Amino acid sequence: MNMQKNTLFCAAGIALALTPVLASAQSASPWLPIPGAGSVSISDVSQSGDTAYVMGGTEAPISAITSGAASKFKRESIGLKFNYGLSDTLAIDASLAHSKAKVGAADTSSGLGDTTVGLSWRVLDEFERRGAPTVTLRIAGIINGNYDGARLAAIGKDANGYELSLLIGKQFTSTLSAWGGYTFEDRSSGVPTANAFDVNLGYSPLSALTLSLGYSSKKYGGSLDIAGPGFSPARFQQVREQRDTVRVGASYAFAGNQALAVSFGKLVNGKNTVRDDSIIGIGYTIGF
Repeated sequence: MNMQKNTLFCAAGIALALTPVLASAQSASPWLPIPGAGSVSISDVSQSGDTAYVMGGTEAPISAITSGAASKFKRESIGLKFNYGLSDTLAIDASLAHSKAKVGAADTSSGLGDTTVGLSWRVLDEFERRGAPTVTLRIAGIINGNYDGARLAAIGKDANGYELSLLIGKQFTSTLSAWGGYTFEDRSSGVPTANAFDVNLGYSPLSALTLSLGYSSKKYGGSLDIAGPGFSPARFQQVREQRDTVRVGASYAFAGNQALAVSFGKLVNGKNTVRDDSIIGIGYTIGF
C-alpha cells in the first residue's frame, strides 16, 4: 500500500509543481507524502496582458489606464515550494516567491512575496476505504513579504493572514485522476476575504508523462472597484478582485525521484485585475 501511495504522491507532486499563488488559485494536493518523505520544487512563472478589468468587469487597455505610459503589464515570479510527510495522516508545506512586476514607464516593483506555511491532515484515504475519495484539510499562515501593495505594479495583497482549505482527489485508474479544492482566505489591513476553488484532471499516457487540465477561480469580496467611487492608489489591495483562469500542463518524471513540468494558461474572466493573455510556467521537482 505504501508503494501505491508513494507512486500517486509522485504523480500528484509533479502535476502540482507549478503553484505560485500569484499565478492562480490552484489548491494544494490532497495526497500527502509518505512519512519521512518529501519534495522540493522550483518554478518560474511569467504573466503578461495588455488590457485590464476596471470598474468591476469593464475592459480597458493598459495604455488608457496609464495615459500612454505603458502598453502591457508583465510579472515574473521565481517560486520555491517544500512538502514533507510527518506521519501517515499529517504533512507540512512551505512556499515563497520573489516577484517583479512592470507596467512600462508607469510603475515597476519587485521584492519577496508572501510566505505561506501550512499543515495538512488527511481525514479520508481512498486506498483504505474502497470507493471513497481522498479528503484532506489544510490550515496555513500567510506572512506578508517586503513589497508595497498600494501601487499599480503591486505583487501581492501586502497583508498577513491565514487560509483554510478542503482538498479532494481520486485516482480512478492507473492513468486517470482528478483533484481540486476550496480555500477560504482572510487577511488583515482591510483586505477583503477571499473564496477560491479549482478543479483539475490528470492523464498519464505513459508512466513517466502526465498531462493536466485545470480551471481555477478566486474572488475577493467587498464593493471597491478600480476607478470607482472611493478608489485611490493607496487602496489597490482592497478592491473586489476576481481571477478565473484555465490552464494545460505536462510533466515528465525521470531518475526515479525528479520531474520537469511546464504549464500554459490564461485569464478567461475577471474583475479589477489584469487580463493575462499568457501565463507560462516551468518547474523542477525533486523528491527525497
